[in-house]
Amino acid sequence: MRMLSFLASLCMLVLCCRAQEQAAKMPAQKDTLRVFVQGDSSRLLDFVESCQREFGEHGMKLQLSRPEEGYDYNIVVAQESSVSGAAASVIVLDKQGLFVVSVVRSGRWSGKGAFNASAKELAKKLAVLRNH
Repeated sequence: MRMLSFLASLCMLVLCCRAQEQAAKMPAQKDTLRVFVQGDSSRLLDFVESCQREFGEHGMKLQLSRPEEGYDYNIVVAQESSVSGAAASVIVLDKQGLFVVSVVRSGRWSGKGAFNASAKELAKKLAVLRNH
């Protein structure tokens, strides 16, 4: 009888371990953010690509939307370059046009670098706001 109880416990342990392995292999459900991105930079595409990568690392998926389609966030970007380096500013508004968060990064070698740094920080801030 003891042996049967031991084998039953062992089987349950093996089944639980396998279930945990399967759960670890399954991709985590990502929080989809519908965003409208606008700005005065020719590097807008670089910024969006950086955001897609960085948001993904924080459990969020970026879905681009047009204004008439509706969105969760309106992301407004600006980028400048000078002799002292490149800078980027990002302001995020909600669907009512209210301020959510901002990011400013400067002193980078390129506009792409400034936007990449901005995307990293933006992903961190929005992840905190969305409890990720």
